[in-house]
Amino acid sequence: MVTIGEAFTPVDGILYSASEVMLKIGSTLIEAPGMLHLTESSCIWSCAERNSSISIPWPRVGVQAISSAPVQGIYVMLDINLVWPGFYQGPPENNGNAHLEDEEGENDEGHESDASEAAMTEIWFLPSSSQILDEIYVAMRECQSLNPGSDVSEDEDYMEAEVDDLPEVGEMRNLQLDDDDKFADAEE
Repeated sequence: MVTIGEAFTPVDGILYSASEVMLKIGSTLIEAPGMLHLTESSCIWSCAERNSSISIPWPRVGVQAISSAPVQGIYVMLDINLVWPGFYQGPPENNGNAHLEDEEGENDEGHESDASEAAMTEIWFLPSSSQILDEIYVAMRECQSLNPGSDVSEDEDYMEAEVDDLPEVGEMRNLQLDDDDKFADAEE
């Protein structure tokens, strides 16, 4: 859970800290610089001038990269729609549409709604010196590796199964689309 509260400095598990880091959330630039703390469990930006901080647990970070636009900084994509009263209000609900597409709670043929799949917030950490961008990025990668998320491509449980490990269902067993003999009579 992303935590928003009074400005603070973490004491445990700090892998990297940088001062004079600006924060941009979506299209909103926070007008005061803060301290960026990368800890084993979260990414924390704390602004003493505004007496506020945000703590983002690493599993909430979907992407991080060095960015050159809008200015050089660290780009981070969160897997939530962030709302931070007084700082960032987030995108308008229903993407600005006045009518809900799904008034009775039914989804399109049983699929999840696009709104739940599109939940994300873009953040940029903009340090005062571009010389520390690589240091921040490397520290973020290290912190992220300490907190593996739900990325299926890195999870061994979801690796490709052996043909013999696939379950039988009725008379169908181990159907593969690249097997020309099994689908030879199919119409194109």
